[in-house]
Amino acid sequence: MPYRTVFNPKLLHRLPTPARWAGAALLVLIAFAVRFWLLPVTTLPFLLFFPPIILAAVLFGRGSGFVALALSTIVAWHFFLPPFGSFAIPDKATTLNLVLFATVGAFVAGTIETLHAAYVELDRALDRAEAGEQERELLLAEFSHRVKNDMQRIIGTMLLQASGSDAVIGAALRTAAERVRVIARVHDRLAQRKGHALVHIDEYLHDLILDLRSTIGGLRPIGLFIEAERHLLSVSRAGLMGLVVNELVTNVLKYAFPDEGREGIVRVSFRRDGEDYVLMVVDNGVGMHATQAAVKQEAQTADGMGRRLVRALAAQLGGHFDINEPPGNRGTACTLRFPVWPPGDQIEER
Repeated sequence: MPYRTVFNPKLLHRLPTPARWAGAALLVLIAFAVRFWLLPVTTLPFLLFFPPIILAAVLFGRGSGFVALALSTIVAWHFFLPPFGSFAIPDKATTLNLVLFATVGAFVAGTIETLHAAYVELDRALDRAEAGEQERELLLAEFSHRVKNDMQRIIGTMLLQASGSDAVIGAALRTAAERVRVIARVHDRLAQRKGHALVHIDEYLHDLILDLRSTIGGLRPIGLFIEAERHLLSVSRAGLMGLVVNELVTNVLKYAFPDEGREGIVRVSFRRDGEDYVLMVVDNGVGMHATQAAVKQEAQTADGMGRRLVRALAAQLGGHFDINEPPGNRGTACTLRFPVWPPGDQIEER
């Protein structure tokens, strides 16, 4: 519950002026009764009249504290200052006490009303901020919905064209459609932070791996696993990341496990290492040399462009891409390392 709804004096502040001033008078009357019955007449004549001034200013606002101050001054002067029961001008010391009471009471009432005015302005500003935040969320959702629809139409058109084309063109169109689908996935995980559209990369990568896992399904005996730390990335960098993962896993399935019945494991991991993010795709396939030979054989085809695309994506992320043999294990380890905060972009992770 927002703090400003725990106690909301706005309802009392909206009462008609006579009702608010009557409330202030009632508080003074209660203070007078308590003061009259508890303390001797000549003892601390002004002490119990400060609470009604404060309460009237807080509860009723808009001059109610000053009304309580005026009434308290009159009551204290008439009943508790000698000569009692009159408004005769007392001696100098008593007059000074009366002036000090009125001065301090006016300062207290004025301060409380000033604070209340600041509170009201803050409350309005928070309401405007919440309305603006809701509007941004609606606009973001609408934008995401439209982009996804446009991308789905593009994917559908590509797949339709692929079905009526020869094998090479059809394969290229299906590969391109899959890449567009990876970008469209980003918009399922949009979040807002400091007015920017961001993506929880762990959720996005898990969704992407589920898509890839469902693609191979029961066709290949290959286990596909993901372990990703939770970080926020901009939409553009998350999209680039998704394309890299899609290309690497697709290439691993094609080149690291060339035999249809070959069993294997592919592990995808994403973590932060100091000032860098590190993405790794590790498999236990035929090994780096056999994989590179297979890639070279198809280097002039659309499928052979996957590794060049990954290096281009790594450059766009401001990072670098390496392929090595995992220590003590057969297969390949593909590593993408790129900075957490690219130049000019400080919204992520903060």
